[in-house]
Amino acid sequence: MLEALQFISQTAGDSPCVMNVSLGTNGGAHDGKSLVETGIDTIVHAKSNRAIVLAASNSYADGIHASGTVKQGETFDLNWIVESHDFTFNELELWYDKKDEFSCEIITPQGKSLGELKLGTNHQILGPHNEILAFMAHRKNDPNNGDHVINIFMERSQMNSLDPEHNWVTVGKWMIRLKGLRIESGKFHAWIERDDAAQSHFDAPLDNSHTIGSISCGMKSVVVGSYDAKAPDTPLSFFSSSGPTRDGRQKPEISAPGHRVSAAASGTETGHIQMSGTSMAAPAVTGVIALMLAEAHAHGLKLSSDEIHEILRASARPMANGWHDRYGYGRIDASEAIKKVEALLPVR
Repeated sequence: MLEALQFISQTAGDSPCVMNVSLGTNGGAHDGKSLVETGIDTIVHAKSNRAIVLAASNSYADGIHASGTVKQGETFDLNWIVESHDFTFNELELWYDKKDEFSCEIITPQGKSLGELKLGTNHQILGPHNEILAFMAHRKNDPNNGDHVINIFMERSQMNSLDPEHNWVTVGKWMIRLKGLRIESGKFHAWIERDDAAQSHFDAPLDNSHTIGSISCGMKSVVVGSYDAKAPDTPLSFFSSSGPTRDGRQKPEISAPGHRVSAAASGTETGHIQMSGTSMAAPAVTGVIALMLAEAHAHGLKLSSDEIHEILRASARPMANGWHDRYGYGRIDASEAIKKVEALLPVR
């Protein structure tokens, strides 16, 4: 993806360029320090008249985020539910501060402990043919941000009527038991990876904050939430993910129509399709930024990444007193955005 974005930017040369990225995943540190986000920031920062727009994600109502505080010498139980119809792979990531140290015990739906996973170690569960059924890693000092991360990867359920003793059944309530061994903060955030076929989720009560996509937490990207422009009062789309980032920054920046949007259908010459998602909202903002860049270019003006962000913020139709964790700074307003560009022109 980074190579594609770099190719587009290089091909554009000195011409203004805005790129749309309508995709995302749930896992990751959500602090803008991943290699992908660093690469996006580098491309945008390399020259003026550049912007990269990303979808905020559609995970608000999916139960894929949990957070809490582990206290010194105490335990914190996190329940991860794999539904009975889920025969897919499942993955969980849990991030916490580099100054803390947890231990982690994983307990199966049948009540069996898979053992204690200490910081800096990993563990795997093998099947009857030496195949890996589960892999768990408690990584110390991730090289991108220095924090600690617990990864749990589970093979899909495997039912063998000829060898029922060795069936690997993942459905049910898994317990992730955290224990505070050395605590300064104790705060953690956990995400379940995206699985469109059969999404596993945390147990209620749910914490739907911090559900923004894992590549949508960069410093220079423009991240877009979704609202329903076809409904009275243009309400937020139920799926549109929420900020902030794990390090407390305000993402998404803005929102746009992403509910029941008609668009060209790929693979056809004249067909169209109606879809919903922040992936449909992001292109609307990409188009508005293209208009902004075109207006600026027509008058010999160059826009920096910070100026593009400021114009979007200042021109948005606000939906709260300041930033909103799902609307961003408000709903996109193309006409007002162009006026803000015009306001930057020298007075004659």
